[in-house]
Amino acid sequence: MASILSGQIQCAVCLSDFTDPVSLPCDHSFCRNCITGYINVTAGASLCPECRHPFSSSDIRESRFVRNITATVREYLDTSKGQTKPQKPQKAPEPQGDLICAEHDEKLKLFCMTDQKLACTICKDQEKHQGHTFKPVDEAAKKNKGELKGALGFLVKENQVLDVLIQDQFAEIAKSEERSDVLQAQVSSQFEVLHQFLRKREEEIQRELEEKRKRSVSAMQQNLFDIQGKAADGQDKAVILKSALDIPRPDHFLQWWHDKGFPVTEGMKERLDGQTKFKSKVKNLVVTPDSVSMGPYESHLPFFVWREMLQTIKPGLERLSIKDPGDSYLMVSPGGHSIRQADRISYKSYNPSASTTQTFKTGRHYCELEVGGKPNWSIGVKVEMAKGQMTKVALLVLPEKEIQLHLKNSGFVFTHDGSEFPVLNPTQDLPRRIGLYLDCEKQQVSFYNADTMSLIHSSFCSFLQPCSISVCPGLYMDGKNCGPLTFCWY
Repeated sequence: MASILSGQIQCAVCLSDFTDPVSLPCDHSFCRNCITGYINVTAGASLCPECRHPFSSSDIRESRFVRNITATVREYLDTSKGQTKPQKPQKAPEPQGDLICAEHDEKLKLFCMTDQKLACTICKDQEKHQGHTFKPVDEAAKKNKGELKGALGFLVKENQVLDVLIQDQFAEIAKSEERSDVLQAQVSSQFEVLHQFLRKREEEIQRELEEKRKRSVSAMQQNLFDIQGKAADGQDKAVILKSALDIPRPDHFLQWWHDKGFPVTEGMKERLDGQTKFKSKVKNLVVTPDSVSMGPYESHLPFFVWREMLQTIKPGLERLSIKDPGDSYLMVSPGGHSIRQADRISYKSYNPSASTTQTFKTGRHYCELEVGGKPNWSIGVKVEMAKGQMTKVALLVLPEKEIQLHLKNSGFVFTHDGSEFPVLNPTQDLPRRIGLYLDCEKQQVSFYNADTMSLIHSSFCSFLQPCSISVCPGLYMDGKNCGPLTFCWY
């Protein structure tokens, strides 16, 4: 019975009797200093330590009822025969008798706020304490115990966040392992239909995937190790601080404060913009996400192997055709296989483009465009909108309307809705074929040198609306760039 009553008047943060209790909107109660320290950590909504209901500092209200109940129950427990206080873990040792000044053989009745150490009345007048601020041990103990509870509340919230980060990192590692297993099975099944020559290629790709998995998991495990280290450090500090909350004598508590409490709490602080605050270990921590990917090899592996053994597999390339744009300066071949600039003697700077008949909003798709030795061309993705949709879509403000890779002046340029960005060529030679990979699931558009499968550039694409492949044969350049752009059909 006594232990049940004692538990009802304990703060869930410090596990001691309520001191200046306050209540939250969810009706859970805590010491004022405990809950203040708990919310004084990082930006964002605070959650009740017991029920996880969100609250803010303005929601905290004084609870005289809890204070009165606490005093009544504690008085009853202290006066009951045979009553023993419930045991609490990690109690600090309680020395017997008053603490005596080793230098003057006087009781240590004062606490030097400047040096954060106990002192007697004679010590106060010594030169080494000149100009220092002193307080009676009762008053100093009350103040420092309040700071201790604030530090403990801070650590409780920090440790809760660290626990969540650890679980999330474990989940990402499991996801990475599962993703890697799925991809390895996919690679094996696709290579199963090939002959002995292809099995050698399978082993090479498997090794590459394994290296990616190792690098990905290694980075996540290192991040997990860092998070766990910070969590362990925070838990150790919480144990140290919590152990002193039940020291009944102010002088004993202050001696502990001088020996352990003050160094620990000071080590948790930092000074920013003229203010001293507790330094968060969680602030700059993030969960390293799963990064195992094979790019277009995940969905089009047979096609890339087919280019090594053309006689053994079927092609996996998207068979695209170009819509006739109705522009007299553009010539589209029968069937929409290719497009070029029409011969001209005027409007030489006019540079129109066209789009494919096919549109894409889901799935993963890869196509190749033969650019040959053309000095100027463009390929990309364009959002397709019906005439009646223009006003509605404009109100939504699409993230992008057109994404293009251009070859200009022997260099690559990437444009996003007209904004240009130079792109470094991964190789010295200009490609004769450009690969375009649409991954609608990952919302990504990637451009490749299809001759070597080296990545040229990759960009975000929302795929909120159906997208077509847009092609531009480039400036006419007095007939020097009149060659066609041709979609590869194998």
